Amino acid sequence: MYHFIVNLNSRTGKARKIWEDLREELDRREVLYVLHETKYAGHAIEISRKLVKNAEETVKIIVLGGDGTFNEVINGARDYEKIEIGYIPTGSGNDLARGLGLSSDPMENLNRILDSTEFTHMDIGCISWDEGESKKFFAVSAGVGVDADVCRRALSSTLKKILNKIGLGKLTYAILTLQSLFAMPTLNAHIVADGVDHGILDKIIFIAIMNHKCEGGGVPMAPIAEADDGELSMTIIHGLTKFGALGAFPSLLAGKHMTNKAYLGINFKEADIVLKTPFVWHTDGEMSTYNTVMHIECLPGAIKLMK
Repeated sequence: MYHFIVNLNSRTGKARKIWEDLREELDRREVLYVLHETKYAGHAIEISRKLVKNAEETVKIIVLGGDGTFNEVINGARDYEKIEIGYIPTGSGNDLARGLGLSSDPMENLNRILDSTEFTHMDIGCISWDEGESKKFFAVSAGVGVDADVCRRALSSTLKKILNKIGLGKLTYAILTLQSLFAMPTLNAHIVADGVDHGILDKIIFIAIMNHKCEGGGVPMAPIAEADDGELSMTIIHGLTKFGALGAFPSLLAGKHMTNKAYLGINFKEADIVLKTPFVWHTDGEMSTYNTVMHIECLPGAIKLMK
């Protein structure tokens, strides 16, 4: 039995037609399944939590949606020993699909999952605050600074909806990045990773905590990140004026930024970040909290993915 958690509004509503095609294939193959359609933000958290809470055997969940829907599922189904997950990406950014090397063809992804006899284990990250009382999990990335402010702006952006409709959704992040870069204050943070004190960094534009290489619709924030190595990759740009940061962005987009002295890269299993002043944090493109003190850790191989 498969449980499909489906966001029919992803890809600006095109996911509805995709689901109809997949449902025909499921019926043709006489697959037993239950459809769980998400109705509002956070609904996939509620659905996956209920599926896993009282489960006495493995729950097979197939997510049809974007990075945000997948994020909600892993934040709801926190007893990862009880679940196996398949993913059919229908979002606009699709950084998780890019990191996993998934096809852009939904039918191909469905058949791959249904025919799966093996699994791959994927690391996930966890950020926590309030002395561990509050936490969020992420599959792709988390962060603070420009990328988090862009996520905040994108949630209510009419521009994103318009560009998605004409197939130019990736431009949303570039435009909003320029807006955020010159509107937001720079940050000051004390960073300790795996017991190594990296000191207090100032004029920080962003701190990106990466599990996969890309975020923001394909921006290669951490070119060496691997989602199965038991570590997260932290990429920081700091010490520049905003115009200097703008000049450094082309190397970021080309994935060649780590040779630039303004960028600092740290691979780690656990880290603590303390900001001088609170700022918005994101997890997988979703706003998580305004906070100053954050603990970040990698959960090695926590997610079992149907190949």
